[in-house]
Amino acid sequence: MKRRILPAVTLLIMLLASNSAMSEGKVSVGLGYEQTSGDYGQTEETEITTVPLYFQYIRDAWRFKLSIPHISVTGDGSVIPSSGGMGGFGSFGSTGSSSVVETQYGLGDVTGSISRSFRPQNSYMFYELTAAVKLGTASVEKNLGSGENDYSVGLYSSYGKHALKPFLSIGYQLMGDTATVDYNDVLFARTGLMYQLNAKTLMNVSYDYQQATADGDDGKTLSFSVSRKLNQKWLANVYFLNGLSDSVADSGLGFSLIHNF
Repeated sequence: MKRRILPAVTLLIMLLASNSAMSEGKVSVGLGYEQTSGDYGQTEETEITTVPLYFQYIRDAWRFKLSIPHISVTGDGSVIPSSGGMGGFGSFGSTGSSSVVETQYGLGDVTGSISRSFRPQNSYMFYELTAAVKLGTASVEKNLGSGENDYSVGLYSSYGKHALKPFLSIGYQLMGDTATVDYNDVLFARTGLMYQLNAKTLMNVSYDYQQATADGDDGKTLSFSVSRKLNQKWLANVYFLNGLSDSVADSGLGFSLIHNF
């Protein structure tokens, strides 16, 4: 399965690197940082640090995105990162634990997505349909990932007439099973409010839900973020999250810096 998908990802990277393609669309590159911690219903606490590199290309109503993360996991090996349907806020799969707390680090799971937006005439509604793949590039031996590919599809919608904008997204993810674990395919959703404080500042509060990928409770997370346009080329974003169930991190924070070409 991986051999069939990797050529498609390579083709996407080549498209983004093409000067002719870039000249007809908008390209942005971003670097992020996220740190989360929690016990995930286990005995020991697990701390995860993620440093993702983002690439995005937008042309007309189409949007392509690629994320290449470096991750560091400190814990007893009782949990492994799993993006689920909620990106960095996803559930975690349980593994066999040990009595030794150690730090493992390396390449995380590379993710890619393609989106198509829709704006009905004479309407303040906005819709975006997204298909995404998470490649199992993280090391299985280091408990940095499952080693399997996951696939998802989701629909995002928002209403933008006023400064306070409600939004809702819902999706479904097909989880790749390992030799020892049959993961559940999951439904995921996000809802919340965006507030346009001024022309440069956007605030966002959201609630995330995801069905459990394995035995345990469903994932529930509350998050708050602020985005700020620094100038015509640079955008900064900072966010905080609070876990409301054992299958997600108890708390976390992160930020990103994005450059538009």
